[in-house]
Amino acid sequence: MTSSKRRRLPPLRAAALAAALCILGACGGEPPSEVTVAEGVTFRTNKALGAQTLTVELAVAKVRPVVVAERLEHLRNNVVGDAHTVLDWARKYNAVAGVNAGFFGDSYDSLGRRKQVVQLCVLEGKVVAPGTPVGAALRSAIGFQGDGRAEVTWAVGSEQAGARRFDRPVKAKTGFTWHPESAVACGPRLIHRGKVDIADRAEKLVSDLRTGRMAVAVSERYLVFCRADAMTYGELSHYLMEYFKTTLQAIPDEALCLDGGPSAQLVYQEGGKLKEVEPTGVQVPTAILLIPTTTPTGQ
Repeated sequence: MTSSKRRRLPPLRAAALAAALCILGACGGEPPSEVTVAEGVTFRTNKALGAQTLTVELAVAKVRPVVVAERLEHLRNNVVGDAHTVLDWARKYNAVAGVNAGFFGDSYDSLGRRKQVVQLCVLEGKVVAPGTPVGAALRSAIGFQGDGRAEVTWAVGSEQAGARRFDRPVKAKTGFTWHPESAVACGPRLIHRGKVDIADRAEKLVSDLRTGRMAVAVSERYLVFCRADAMTYGELSHYLMEYFKTTLQAIPDEALCLDGGPSAQLVYQEGGKLKEVEPTGVQVPTAILLIPTTTPTGQ
């Protein structure tokens, strides 16, 4: 059994999306524009669908994906950290690209530069913000090892007990110790075991809005971040499946949503300068950055 009842798009919306996705393949139209960010790292934009992707070819790219957060402290039972735009996070760490990461809550200063980190966050192998079930529901998370390998799972964690991963989002009584170098929880899961399997109901993150969204998908060969100007969970899931199939000749193993709306930010380097896909000015307390290394990701 899968983690949740498999979700399908309404027929008319599915047909409209299928027609639009034709742009990814051989149906004519203006092809997506493409920028080589670094060796093995490619930025692509599909203007017709309002989607942008950042693709890392793991065996080639000399970058390390890492979750970043700074100056974390406990305030009124919450974990609060510095908040920056993704562009500023990328500049701070000399990254070649980056995206926003997990959920965040209240601001703790008048300028919005100190914000609550919501749900699990792991830095340098240690849980720095706890992840707890919402009712009986767990949240999807993505973790990165020191060599850049990525894993998507359902996870919880505490500073005392560390992080634990689970194979399902609900009624998960047995967990496994999880040791990512860095990680962040968000959700919902969009793709599970190579098929569209949206866990929004199981994770208590139901939304039918067509809004800005950020997602991350993983396979054995690729790590793909995808920002959409305005898509539902279903539309974004199907876009990712088609992007992998048509552009990468692959299938995504797992994918999940990161925070969205005006928080959905993607930056990439072109000609030695960082560019924002859609400047929003939203300052976020966690980001995922691609930081240059001397060895390919995953090796």
